[in-house]
Amino acid sequence: MTFARRLAHCETIPQQDSAERAFKLTRTFAAQVEALKNRTGGQQHVTVKHVTVNEGGQAIVGNVSHGGQGDGKKITSTS
Repeated sequence: MTFARRLAHCETIPQQDSAERAFKLTRTFAAQVEALKNRTGGQQHVTVKHVTVNEGGQAIVGNVSHGGQGDGKKITSTS
């Protein structure tokens, strides 16, 4: 919406060209995210290959699965 507003209030041709490109990119990005969501069933998988744990910190080593729907409260680990 920000880029649409900028496009509507441009004063020069270079500003209009820049705002138009940015607006098209945001539409493209939204369409790609939607396509990926449909392709993967809406699930995301993250693979962590390197973790640094500082002194006094804690880490889980093993396969971790998230137990909730984005609440971030329930995490289970299987080693």
